[in-house]
Amino acid sequence: MKRRAAGLILCVGLLGCGKSEPLAQSTVRGRVLFQGRALAGGTIAFTPHPERGPPGKSAIATLDDNGEFRLKSAGTAYLPAGWYRVAVAEAASADAGYTSTFPMELNRPDKSGLDREVIAGRENVFEFAVELR
Repeated sequence: MKRRAAGLILCVGLLGCGKSEPLAQSTVRGRVLFQGRALAGGTIAFTPHPERGPPGKSAIATLDDNGEFRLKSAGTAYLPAGWYRVAVAEAASADAGYTSTFPMELNRPDKSGLDREVIAGRENVFEFAVELR
């Protein structure tokens, strides 16, 4: 009988007996600079890392005139904590003769090399400074 009681205490106390804990939530904001200037009107996306990230969909935001963003996911200002791959894209230009110098690999989270960890229970602030090499 003592073994069963110890097993039940272990199950309830440590494992929750199959009850899943809600994912820890956090807010994410930041700024994107390109060649030292705000990337106004661009887009940023945080996509859950396939091996280290939380389950769920990408969170996407448009950059304001100062290159600043505040991410939202599923209609809320909160993201599950964990690792994300980040993609950044500049705003489309209406100028037909415009040639972009923005690095194309940053448009894809699997190619950008920008991984960030969103830490639970706090406001996470990230700055991305993109420079041409």
